Amino acid sequence: MLVRAGRRCSTVNVTFKHLHAFVAVAEEGSFTRAARRLALSQPALTIQITQFEEELGVRLFDRTTRRVLLTDNGAEFLPTARRLLEDVNSAIAEVRDVAARRRGRVGVATLPSVSVKLMPQMVAAFRQDYPGVSVQLVDANASGVQARVRRKEVDFGIASRWTPDDDLNFETVMRDPFHVVCRRDHPLAQATGTLSWDDLAGQEFLGLAPDTGIRPLIESVPDLPANVRQPPVEVSNIATLEGMLIAGLGITVLPELALPEDPEGRLIARPLQGPSVSRALCLITRRGRSLSPAAQSLRDLIVSRLADGPVAYPNV
Repeated sequence: MLVRAGRRCSTVNVTFKHLHAFVAVAEEGSFTRAARRLALSQPALTIQITQFEEELGVRLFDRTTRRVLLTDNGAEFLPTARRLLEDVNSAIAEVRDVAARRRGRVGVATLPSVSVKLMPQMVAAFRQDYPGVSVQLVDANASGVQARVRRKEVDFGIASRWTPDDDLNFETVMRDPFHVVCRRDHPLAQATGTLSWDDLAGQEFLGLAPDTGIRPLIESVPDLPANVRQPPVEVSNIATLEGMLIAGLGITVLPELALPEDPEGRLIARPLQGPSVSRALCLITRRGRSLSPAAQSLRDLIVSRLADGPVAYPNV
């Protein structure tokens, strides 16, 4: 057992320089060789060992003119000192790996349409640059994305702004224009020129539920036809909406990223103007909080890619 002699201190002013000095002298068996190993002068090393012994209240070495030997207390403490240094060096290496993006994890909450249409190529590019960093994607609606960012379940989110939130920062990274979607045999598909909101009046309109991020944007359009403002059919997800469109139950309006994939070409999307409406997609972070190095790199990649122009993705 390590025995303390002399005074007892309520706090111990020991640094890792003291531990390094102690281990070096113990392993070298010489102050001269230990000083050379640590790139210190011998007097400086002697001062560090003396300070260490005074702080511990025990003698760690017996010194003679020819030899430096560990005392019983020093021999007992040596394995602990080595383990402490190994633990600290390991922890420092882990932090440096995270800082250098050699390891780590990034969590991102996104709208399902963003996960399907944008994130695959973003994650592929990021993983090519940082193969040691894992990426976790979480699908949620706009309110769910905000909630996950606020609760610190993810590093950042990508969605339209659901409600104002002073704890979050919203950075618009792209605008997603709305289109009319219908079957290819629908009369609106055959019309020439651009479609307006007035063209939707009297049509069997298929709407999304009010708790989706798309519905409030549609309702913000002035002088909206009654059948669009209060759709006779409402669904809660895009997959159901796609099935109804293919079945010929009606038409709908969706932002471009949310357009259903239709490899058989049964549906068509037409640009919508008069007025032109788009969904602002925001990169959402916690206000006043820094991102981890890996999360910052993924965030920068996404912003840069979207700033370069339109992103190619499959749609109808």
